[in-house]
Amino acid sequence: MPNFSYFKECAKKVLSIPSHEENGNDELVLYLRALMTEFGFKTQIQPVGHSVERLSKRQSNLIGFSSDTLVDRSTRNGVLFVNPLDVTSGSIPAQWTLTQGNPFAAYVDENKIVGAGAVQGKLDFLCRIFGAADLPKRSHKTPIYLVGTCASQFGMLGSKYLVESLSVNPKSVYTFAPTQLLQTNQSPGQLVFQIEVDAAGKERDSKGYNRCVEILTTGLSLDLAQKNHASNSFDLLMNLLLDATDAGFDFQWGSLSVKGAEGAVPDLAKVKIYLTTFQFEDFKQFIKTHLSHGNLERTFRVEYSNATDTGASFIPQQLVEVILRLDYEWKQFIEKLNLQPNLSFDQPNSQGSITRVQMKSPGKISLSFELRLMPNHLLNVVEKEWKEIVSKSLVHYPHLHFQMMKNYSVPGALSEFVLSSKNINYLSDAGLFVKAKFPTSIVGMGSMNTHPKGPNEQVTWEELQKAIHYYQDLIFAMSG
Repeated sequence: MPNFSYFKECAKKVLSIPSHEENGNDELVLYLRALMTEFGFKTQIQPVGHSVERLSKRQSNLIGFSSDTLVDRSTRNGVLFVNPLDVTSGSIPAQWTLTQGNPFAAYVDENKIVGAGAVQGKLDFLCRIFGAADLPKRSHKTPIYLVGTCASQFGMLGSKYLVESLSVNPKSVYTFAPTQLLQTNQSPGQLVFQIEVDAAGKERDSKGYNRCVEILTTGLSLDLAQKNHASNSFDLLMNLLLDATDAGFDFQWGSLSVKGAEGAVPDLAKVKIYLTTFQFEDFKQFIKTHLSHGNLERTFRVEYSNATDTGASFIPQQLVEVILRLDYEWKQFIEKLNLQPNLSFDQPNSQGSITRVQMKSPGKISLSFELRLMPNHLLNVVEKEWKEIVSKSLVHYPHLHFQMMKNYSVPGALSEFVLSSKNINYLSDAGLFVKAKFPTSIVGMGSMNTHPKGPNEQVTWEELQKAIHYYQDLIFAMSG
């Protein structure tokens, strides 16, 4: 097995290659392919086409074979180890203090390595490669497949493509989640809905709303399963505006946007509102008092100005009401789902949030709702119930047009046989392989306590060294 000093060089390089949604993963795939070839693996690159608007077209799966690459589609053979290669890093680079504001400038010291992907699967895949490094040089009965997949943050697109293409047809599968190297066999599922609401026409500045306030709210983005440790920028912003309404302020909404990574709590929200002149100074004082009482000065950035001479375009009031109503209904819906917790998980409840709000025009808005749910909930049942709630809510707004779409769904893995260790409420592709009737286990280096998908994501060299030896023993045992 190559020495650990070489692994450290490779780890720093792997984290320094961006593989987020806008960049694609081609550069990382080429680097890892060269490394696997160096160790004697045969490799294939599998391009993965898609039509996801926000996702780079440069998406590929990397497939490494320890022996013959010929796959018999009628006979299952070999063991598949599969990891995601894409990562998310949040919307606020400045929160990555240890990497000087760049999530992809890996920071290294004698104890740890920091960077986007440290705990999300990239370095675990590297540990698996190093653990299997000597395998192609010796005879073994059972082939081992090492696969790095793309677009895990978008419905596990890469893994779904891998399963459907039958590029590998293994006897068993080891997928990834940060389980501290404890094997589990159940995983949550995920549903993502997009609702577009259109109110024909606009409301213009005809009532003297000529003072403009722009508010930017920053939260803390973590995986949906870490909701209690995160800070939801959308909720922070809505609480402020609702408190302002309760205090008697009358304002119009000019724009609203919320950004969040797939599968994570949104960390950036912006709004532009308009007030009349006589409210303006009082509103400034309200904001100052509200932020100081809540110790929120660093969380909010507020700018004041006059409206432009041409007047402002306002979001129709009914559209604002719909956004707030759907957010309320979504939270109530999740509470209802959690009346049936799954105690075999480290965090037994389903979690969800509005993760993205995009203004198409002042009269048209797109909302993304994400739900991480326990595998005992059936996806089709949950989808049907939520659609019924949305339809009933929007009956009160007959002049609004709406369209509801399911962006994607990832099935959970539910097993009658529960291993002794707790299952991790972290999204994996295990459900896709279980659905295709592959015996599947979930195991991975790292822990949810180190906040995957959050700023300063990190892992210790000791954990990584332990993972290499763990995978070496496991892979050699599986290969015969």
